Amino acid sequence: MHASAPGPSSVAGPSKRAAAPPQGDHSTCPRFPPGHRLNRHFTAAYQLGQELGMGGFGFVTAARCLRTGEEVAVKFILKSRVPPAAWTQHEQMGQVPIEVMLLCRLDHPNIVKCKDVYEDSLYYYLVQELHGLPWQHAVALEQPHRPPQPIDGPVDPNSIARHRRASYDLFEFIESRQHKRLPETRARDVFGQLVDAVAYLDRRGIAHRDIKDENILIDSAHRVKLVDFGSASVCDPTGPRPYYSDFRGTTTYAAAEVLRGEAHQAAPAEVWALGVLLAFLLTGSSPFATAGDAAKGWVGLVEVPGEHMSQGAMDALRRCLDPNPKTRVTIQELKRHPWVAGGSR
Repeated sequence: MHASAPGPSSVAGPSKRAAAPPQGDHSTCPRFPPGHRLNRHFTAAYQLGQELGMGGFGFVTAARCLRTGEEVAVKFILKSRVPPAAWTQHEQMGQVPIEVMLLCRLDHPNIVKCKDVYEDSLYYYLVQELHGLPWQHAVALEQPHRPPQPIDGPVDPNSIARHRRASYDLFEFIESRQHKRLPETRARDVFGQLVDAVAYLDRRGIAHRDIKDENILIDSAHRVKLVDFGSASVCDPTGPRPYYSDFRGTTTYAAAEVLRGEAHQAAPAEVWALGVLLAFLLTGSSPFATAGDAAKGWVGLVEVPGEHMSQGAMDALRRCLDPNPKTRVTIQELKRHPWVAGGSR
């Protein structure tokens, strides 16, 4: 099946479910099972490159569009690892992961864009813009040394590198900076872009539910993009927001009410995660010494020698990290906060 990513108001076209892959030469690629054949429309359009990363969902590789030469990232999502709650029904595509539907619909400068969607019997392929490499010219994709894979051919074992390609998510970017933090003006700019993206999602009833530095890509111009919507949830933005008992995300960024074991709403938890992220941007450290401190909202910031955090930055951070989700600043209020709104974006 191949469905091109449409504009922001629609979703990809009708699904044509892939038949069982035909038998062919067994692939020695470490990520695909032996003998697995990729979608023939994909192999006619893209040449796989080096691996960018992997996780419980599957893995991500770089690729090159054979028609334009554009470099992209391809997220291979193992269908068998998508939990029941992460599927949705679409009138044209049928049953698809929520992440597939969202990335086809979303259109925001700080959210990664989906270019194409493919599938076979085992995987969905999300073809996304490639963003956040450490100066893209420094680590170019290898040019193919032979013609691209034949249509409906077996996976080329030489098309995927054996080593992770260097990339710049926000974690790596912060780690590369002097003192492992950002100057306040730069932190405000980066944070403001993310607040704008999360506010955009909130207005549509969407929560990312795994906001963290490793799910944010940043380029040499300090433009950031939120990625990995595999844990996202969707609700009616005009109705009451639901409460969740399950936690999706990373404990370091878990809201106080989550750590206390309470049913929680996604929107306040998103703001809390942004507050933790802001602390990392400004100080290079978590705002909490322990999970117990986080559950109580006991903020303990690491002092940065020779630096003074402005009152505005401290106020924004503390309002995000209010342990009471009822009085915590909302994402729309945070977007209007004087310190956040004062950034140039």
